[in-house]
Amino acid sequence: MTAALRLPAGLGSAAPYVPHPLHDGGRDWPETNCYVDLWIELLHGRGLVPEAMLGFTLRQDFEGDQFTFFKPPAADLERLYGLEVLELAVYAGLEAHALTQMAAGRPVLVEVDAIHLPDTHGTTYGRDHGKTTIGILALDPEAGELDYLHNAGRFRLSGADYAGIFGPTTLPPYAEFVKTVAAPLPAADLSGVALDLLAKHRARAPERNPVLAFREALTATAERLVVQPLSVFHAYAFNTTRQLGANFEMLASHLMWLEANGAGSFAPAAGAATDLSREAKAFQFQLARAFHRRQAEGLAARLDRLAATYERVFAALDGALGR
Repeated sequence: MTAALRLPAGLGSAAPYVPHPLHDGGRDWPETNCYVDLWIELLHGRGLVPEAMLGFTLRQDFEGDQFTFFKPPAADLERLYGLEVLELAVYAGLEAHALTQMAAGRPVLVEVDAIHLPDTHGTTYGRDHGKTTIGILALDPEAGELDYLHNAGRFRLSGADYAGIFGPTTLPPYAEFVKTVAAPLPAADLSGVALDLLAKHRARAPERNPVLAFREALTATAERLVVQPLSVFHAYAFNTTRQLGANFEMLASHLMWLEANGAGSFAPAAGAATDLSREAKAFQFQLARAFHRRQAEGLAARLDRLAATYERVFAALDGALGR
């Protein structure tokens, strides 16, 4: 196979892949969304520090029907790690372009159908179609094998799944490649630059509490929502409670990392962000019960606590930033 990534020690052997601690199974949200999870493991594989990029989580908003699908800005990735994210034009077939980029040592990030991904066994694999992003690390066209990152791990697929990923499609998939354009920041400079990015993202955070906006939307739709099939619950929860909770758990990790690296006194804000993560998880269970009972009475009001915690996160953060 053609390698496209410097991997952690031992991965060239039969040793199991060890995900970054941000994907530890004991966290509230061991997986966040496919794009953030992918970047955590891409950076981990290069020996870089994913916690440094997470200040952008401050900008999450409620978009009327979902919380922002939070993604690291390309400018932050370039400034912190010297990595440029560029769109890959797939004009001659994904397989051919992936091979070209692999030869240049550039991971390819591509949206694929999760029905072909063995790591989603028990959810979508072989059963349901679903869009998700993987990172191609290596491929072998002759053997029909693909080595890839997805969510919190590194996996391989082959045979019919390989054909499903690289076979003909009505439209070419959306793909990107990751190009090294500069050296990553040295460790001594990383927390200072991350702090500067955090302050800039704070200036662009929502002016209105997005949890209150979510409460209003849920109040208007809850009665109709909870009588829908369970598949609707899974999609709705992924795009609301999971994105909210995972976003703030990542923010908590970022703030704790800043404090540990002497960039400020962020423990109170990190604690509040951790509380919001846990409260979002608890609310997701309440939402599931509402679907099970097909009864939404009082559901939206339970978001009041989360809204208050959101305010507490930003009050503590603003104190730490001297705003």
